Amino acid sequence: MRSRSNALLLAGLLASVPLLRAQTRNETQPWIDVEFPRDSPVLAVSTSFGPSAIRPRGAMMALDLHASLLLRNTGAKTLSGLTLRVEAQDLTPSGKASVTVPSLVVQPGEVFPVRIDAELVRPFGVSRSENALVQVSLDCALFGDLTAYGPDKLNSRRALMVYELEARRDRRYMASLLARQDWAQVREELDFGLQDLDPQQLGLELLHDPRVNGWHEQPVNVAAVAFRNAPVQPVGGAARVSGNEVRAPAIQVKNTSQKTVQSIDMGWIVRDERGREFVAGSMPATLHLAPVQTGMMTEQGTLRFSHPTGQPMLIGALMAFVHDVEFADGKLWIPSRADIVEATSDPLLRRALATSPEQQRLAEIYRRKGIAGLQEELKKLN
Repeated sequence: MRSRSNALLLAGLLASVPLLRAQTRNETQPWIDVEFPRDSPVLAVSTSFGPSAIRPRGAMMALDLHASLLLRNTGAKTLSGLTLRVEAQDLTPSGKASVTVPSLVVQPGEVFPVRIDAELVRPFGVSRSENALVQVSLDCALFGDLTAYGPDKLNSRRALMVYELEARRDRRYMASLLARQDWAQVREELDFGLQDLDPQQLGLELLHDPRVNGWHEQPVNVAAVAFRNAPVQPVGGAARVSGNEVRAPAIQVKNTSQKTVQSIDMGWIVRDERGREFVAGSMPATLHLAPVQTGMMTEQGTLRFSHPTGQPMLIGALMAFVHDVEFADGKLWIPSRADIVEATSDPLLRRALATSPEQQRLAEIYRRKGIAGLQEELKKLN
């Protein structure tokens, strides 16, 4: 998703809006349209398909879409990330998906691939129109100067900004390790290696109408994991836990800065029944806090946690931390590496808190090219 490649460009690309279509088996209706505005800084070059398929699901059709797009940066700025909207129809949420590509460094004129793997659902009746089964459009593109382009219907700009700030933080940190020739720490950061030491990525769902799961519900306190330099500090909270579900969580937070806060992304750490702790994703929420004001972050839905295998993760304890903060002026805060190191002495938990798409990309470069390749990549980016 994050690799870059070169390809031949289609003649006249700048003069037209690209419309890329793959036909269904009966050739009566196109599979996919990729269409960006004429002034878009990103335009499509080509598309290719994997084993995409259509399956009946009751009165609906399920579209199992696998495709690769080749896009070009046609603007004058370095592209740092983008989000695409993938839509089968506009009637239900199950007919919509998105693809986010963070931590890009695509220079003007460069071509890069984007992979789309999504399952969408749409009514059979909609398929009788002449429109494609799936439409792909640009939601937001983020540039190296942190400006953005696009309708941002999915609030993608905020997520892309967080990814880019994390990427810059991780590049600075890695460059400092290389500068002082701390090879042991570099290997620990980028080549942890042992599968049983890798932090698991848990599943997190937000449900608004969950079914009864059969487990007994009980109240729990939510402990706070604080980053020393965070402008917003979690004070503590409470929730109701039933098996692998957290219901009606409420976290008290305090704005310790002199700036007005616009939104907060609250992260969760879950301790399972065996005492192991896992970072289990985060949920952004709009919460306006004046300087030094205290507020309450609440979620009316249910948070459901699961193992990577899909099996329910029984919750033994809950902790919350501030993942990132957006101020009223549009600027964002994320924790520094020093903040993460000070927050916990658990090496696995510390590693999970510091994991980012950019760290994973740098780790892959290190595995393929070694120290010399990593140094060359960081020199190019910095």
